[in-house]
Amino acid sequence: MPTTRVRSLSLPSDLVREAERLAKQGGRTKTKTEVLREALRRYDEERRWRALQRYGAGRARKVGMREADVECAVQEFRRGR
Repeated sequence: MPTTRVRSLSLPSDLVREAERLAKQGGRTKTKTEVLREALRRYDEERRWRALQRYGAGRARKVGMREADVECAVQEFRRGR
């Protein structure tokens, strides 16, 4: 059973040219498909990171911490206090 599936994707011409340019910069082994896969993975990572930041900000507000307090708390935790 294949681990990938072929899909059709419509992109504006400028994005196709940009993907081609990035693939060429990546060397002989980089393809447009790999450039687009990497972009999708990064998009998902960024989305997850922002969700984690929102979660952390909400938790900090619940306990009355400000942004500066969070940095101090992290440093204390890392020191083992």
